[in-house]
Amino acid sequence: MSQPPKTIVHRMASVTGWLMLDRFVRIGIGFAVSILIARYYGPSEWGMLSYVLASATLFGSVATAGSEDIVLKDLVQAHSSQKQADIQKTAFILRLIFGAIAYIALVLLIGISQGIGMLFYMAAIYGILFIFQASEIWEYRLRIEQRISVITKTHLSTCFISSALKICCVLFHWPMVYVTASMSGEYAANMGILAAYRARHWTKWAGGFDKVYAKKLLSSSLLVMTSGFLIACQVRCEYYLVDYFLGIESVGIYAAAFKSMELFEIMVVIFSMTLIPELSKRDFTDLPILASRTYLLGFLFFLAMLLPIALIYFLFPWIYGKEYVDAQSLLPYLAFRPLLIILGSIRSMFLVLEGRLRYVPICAVVGVLSSLSLGCILIPIWGLTGAAISGLTSLLISNFVMDIFFRRQNIVRMSQAFTQWPYFLNKVLQLVHLRKTLK
Repeated sequence: MSQPPKTIVHRMASVTGWLMLDRFVRIGIGFAVSILIARYYGPSEWGMLSYVLASATLFGSVATAGSEDIVLKDLVQAHSSQKQADIQKTAFILRLIFGAIAYIALVLLIGISQGIGMLFYMAAIYGILFIFQASEIWEYRLRIEQRISVITKTHLSTCFISSALKICCVLFHWPMVYVTASMSGEYAANMGILAAYRARHWTKWAGGFDKVYAKKLLSSSLLVMTSGFLIACQVRCEYYLVDYFLGIESVGIYAAAFKSMELFEIMVVIFSMTLIPELSKRDFTDLPILASRTYLLGFLFFLAMLLPIALIYFLFPWIYGKEYVDAQSLLPYLAFRPLLIILGSIRSMFLVLEGRLRYVPICAVVGVLSSLSLGCILIPIWGLTGAAISGLTSLLISNFVMDIFFRRQNIVRMSQAFTQWPYFLNKVLQLVHLRKTLK
């Protein structure tokens, strides 16, 4: 007897399960190891590492050529296997080129702003990962083919190796620069494993560089790339302002609190990885309803986070140690960031699907300006608390205050999210029934 075809809900549940296993284990291990590193090296050197990571984040969208969601959508909608292969090859070459550009930009930024020293060498070693991240293009095909387990196993194996190397840095008292080397080495290993998998399972290195598609992709992704850079500036500019007003040690203390909340921003990645391939297959007329349903999932994820967030708050002094105790008071402010990041990610995802890309950089510019202005006012007065408040307020302004004036339909979709409860419960019941049937 043949099994019934998988429904969208069933597929998404399977994909999300693998993605959550991947992300939760990696971020959990990474968080535990980062605590060890922060406690051993202290706020000053931990602040240096955090400064480099924040600087690298600025160029993340440049390294991807701003094309992740666009390439995924194009791969799903390709009419032939040859067209899909050409898209993949073209996107891979562009990722290599823009990864190199991002690397050069990172090294120049640190060299000009901080001079030639430990921060510069850390950035020069860590930034190499921008080039290795081109292998994510191969992951797109695996995601479309529902081979998420291959990606998960690759990520987990390299994560364990990288984490072991970081622990060795602490045990053998190696300089912090070795920690950054283990981070970039993780992405190098990912590329090697995926290249070997491709050679074994995808019979030939199919596809060619399509100049027409390359121009189209760059034209489509230019606004996304620019917006990604501006959004990264908005999210990370507190690090630069804290360093300017309070010093690099305060950056380390602020980063400890910030890192704790980043644990919960994992849902942003899971949302985009799970939903983009599925939503790309749907009719445009479905998007308003789908948006409300997706916002509902975002709210539910945040509600599920509240208890772990509370536990981290109460355990924070014990987790990080007395050198970071001042960071505990920042957590109530930073605790709302995961919700705003998730809702903002959903908002951006539907802007891409609807082709409203020009609106994104406008909001990002407003976010950067508000974050800088609020930070310059609040940090000198309230210190690290001012940094947390300015960052949170800028997210509210750039995402939702802007929509009140210029795109009210997004606010309507968000406000109607809770009207989708019956649909959501019905799909959960269908999934449970389907699992029982398959057994």
